[in-house]
Amino acid sequence: MKIEVLVAVSLLLISACWTDLRRMQIPNGLTVLFAVGGFLYQLFIHGMAGLWWALGGVLTGMVPLFVMNRFGGIGGGDVKWFGAFGSWMGALLTLELLVISILFAGGIAVALLLLRLPGLQAIGKRLKWPWGPHPLTIGRGARFPFMLAVAPGFITLLGKG
Repeated sequence: MKIEVLVAVSLLLISACWTDLRRMQIPNGLTVLFAVGGFLYQLFIHGMAGLWWALGGVLTGMVPLFVMNRFGGIGGGDVKWFGAFGSWMGALLTLELLVISILFAGGIAVALLLLRLPGLQAIGKRLKWPWGPHPLTIGRGARFPFMLAVAPGFITLLGKG
């Protein structure tokens, strides 16, 4: 991976984590800026083939997450974030990050479920939860920023390469 691409997607991730962890929101301005930057970079470096490559990455990132968004499983900012990521990284690495991130999100969900067990509830109740109702006080629908799963997914993806 070229250093300028690594820097760009790292800045995208850090910026999105910052806003998602603080407000459960990823600003449109951030995702649009990075998506346009990715398209321009691919066009400048690879010509028209780069534009098609970037478009494939955008669609690979956005289409599956858009479906999840329609079922209420993920926010719209995450959908656009994966599109912006795809414009820089292409379809294959975007799909890999998506799968790895979903696995991490599943791990977080399992950990939250385990904290409901009688022996672990005391620990779970001390857990600060700034993203809405505490997961131990509601029956269903505990929410957490998807970037909590994307960040370790990104680090895992970097470790593979």
